[in-house]
Parts: sequence; structure tokens; C-alpha cells
Amino acid sequence: MKAFTTHLQAINPDTQELQFFTGPNILARNWDEAEDYCYRNGLGYLVVDGELNGGTETENTISAIRHMALN
Repeated sequence: MKAFTTHLQAINPDTQELQFFTGPNILARNWDEAEDYCYRNGLGYLVVDGELNGGTETENTISAIRHMALN
């Protein structure tokens, strides 16, 4: 099994601004299965954005983190 990272976009209740928030890690065999898990378990608002490989994120997650840091 692999661990996939997720995020969601929502309004921050403190600032009333749209922000990215880190979601839970999803255990699945592949990216499609991770997305399917989210939809089947009422987590359709989550976006699968990367794969954890031995504690290091893939480029998609790094890009999402950079985007969050800029906003």
C-alpha cells in the first residue's frame, strides 16, 4: 500500500478568505484507488495531490505547499 496526500479548499473561519487546508493521508494501491476511496467514503471534497514516498512528498504535493505558502 502507498500513502497519498490530500488537500481541500475552504473558507477560513478566522479570515473569511479562501484557503488550502491539508487533508488526511489515504492508504491505497494507486492514485485512482485513493480518489475512489475518498468518493466512496463521503470525502469527495478532498483532492488527492501527491504520494508519500518514504516520508518525502512528490512534486504535486510540493507544488500545493508552495501555492498555500503564497496565499
